[in-house]
Amino acid sequence: MDPDQHSIKQYLQEHQEEMVEMTQRLCSLATENPPGHHFEECVDYLEEIMRARGFATQKVRVPLEYQKKYLPPELWDKPRFNLISRWDTGGSKILHFNSHYDVVPATEGWKTDPFAPVIRGQRLFGRGTSDMKGCLVASIFAAQALRDLKLRPVWNLEFSFTADEEIGGECGAGFLVKNKIVQPDAAIVCEGGAGDSIMIGHRGVLWADIHVHGVPAHGSNPGAGINAFERGIHLAGRFLEYHQRCLERVTQHEMDKPHSRRPSMTLGGVSGGGSKVNTIPGWFHFTIDRRLIPEERVASVIREFQAILREAKRQDKTLKAEMKILTGFDAALTDPDSSLCRAACQAVRAVTGKIPNPRIFGAFTDLHFFTNQARCPTIGYGVEGNGIHGHQEYLVIPSLVKTARVYAEIARTLP
Repeated sequence: MDPDQHSIKQYLQEHQEEMVEMTQRLCSLATENPPGHHFEECVDYLEEIMRARGFATQKVRVPLEYQKKYLPPELWDKPRFNLISRWDTGGSKILHFNSHYDVVPATEGWKTDPFAPVIRGQRLFGRGTSDMKGCLVASIFAAQALRDLKLRPVWNLEFSFTADEEIGGECGAGFLVKNKIVQPDAAIVCEGGAGDSIMIGHRGVLWADIHVHGVPAHGSNPGAGINAFERGIHLAGRFLEYHQRCLERVTQHEMDKPHSRRPSMTLGGVSGGGSKVNTIPGWFHFTIDRRLIPEERVASVIREFQAILREAKRQDKTLKAEMKILTGFDAALTDPDSSLCRAACQAVRAVTGKIPNPRIFGAFTDLHFFTNQARCPTIGYGVEGNGIHGHQEYLVIPSLVKTARVYAEIARTLP
């Protein structure tokens, strides 16, 4: 360990209690999404934190018309805010750290208040501790350590604390990237990997909503109507058969979990229809969550979905159904030989003592906005924890220091 690495390690260990306290304070703000509670309060607190540490800040409110483009009407009265913070080190390039501050709503089954984080041994329990406010705190303290220790990075450092990752990210990282409010040369999305695992991308996704139309009639005379539910279930069966065929496809890339090497599909995450128990349902709908391996493309999968609908209508002339695309993007990939990936591998090895394992994430994060839109190399890396989106979410407290050390080491050594 060189002297600078030792100084960073010692500094962060001395500040571990402060890191835990900041994580607890952030997690006490119940930024549940949907609908989007306490967003501005959280951004104002983060702005206060960054200004106190000497970093420039820029608070960005997403225009209502932009919200209306990407969010459902029931969320239009909940303004979206993002915060950007910068440390101009005099460099010619920008290394960007992205963290989202929104969290999924608290689930049933918590033994304690999910928004009053508690320490049990080496774990901090609470909604948002590992997904991903602990990661956010680690990125702040990484920069604070470098600044206080007068270890000026060659690259300028930029941070974004963003909304809406839990519902697609379009009014968070998507808004900042697509409108070129941030234009990084390399980025770290502070979640997805942990320990010795570095995520160099994630699978693609396609979300669709299938609407089936019928003819309502009285339940005592079913022949007078067309049952949209029955036709919808039959149509769903066709998609399930298609899913089985998709399982024959296998990626050649290294994935984080064995099942992620194949496409996956979930039907009916949201579904429903009809209006009354004794009425033939005149409408029915179901959603499809289709995950794409890196070799697949969203445009091709859409065509596959359309072919299923066409064949169903050919065989049943009375079938009336259409598909609405909710969101979709190809897999996000970064070259493992890029300077960012090499620096990340060196940093992880220096901090953990383990051989790094670059892989592709089976789920998705805001990483694709940086790789696919900003066109910059991006990795995913965060704190260690478990129970994400569940009712016993926690982070491993010592990983706050280790993760901050990895971030600082990348920023310090990136050529």
